[in-house]
Amino acid sequence: METFLRVYSRPRLSWEDLATLRSRTRLPIVLKGVLHPDDARRAADAGVDGVVVSNHGGRQVDHSVASLDALPGVVDAVGDALPVLLDSGVRTGADVATAVRLGARAVLLGRPFVHGLALDGARGVAQVLQDVVAELDLVCGLAGATSPAGIDLRGRP
Repeated sequence: METFLRVYSRPRLSWEDLATLRSRTRLPIVLKGVLHPDDARRAADAGVDGVVVSNHGGRQVDHSVASLDALPGVVDAVGDALPVLLDSGVRTGADVATAVRLGARAVLLGRPFVHGLALDGARGVAQVLQDVVAELDLVCGLAGATSPAGIDLRGRP
């Protein structure tokens, strides 16, 4: 546990560190772990290029807010100023469709990717991606949409 905390825990990191990072790179900065609209606005003000709504699988804080529950508030907070991505719990094409319907620009696939890799290496990863895309296509078709963007739960035209 001590090694984990020494390697991965950086409690002294602050919002001001984003300015330092921004001054050192022209690469896009995407901030992961945003769960509150105020933090999303602050990230936008700090000059990040995108945010990832993620509770890190709930491993960081037990009983944390679900990423999917936090997504609409974060999307509303940043509007079109930043792309909002969703991580945490995306396993199927239906999960992708739900995230997109709630405003995510894209999703991250963690465990499915790793499972495919463990089962069959690069071919397993390719198969997982094909399966998720096929499921997404099916969900879109069943919803009468030609793309995930055509599925809308938020009541926008």
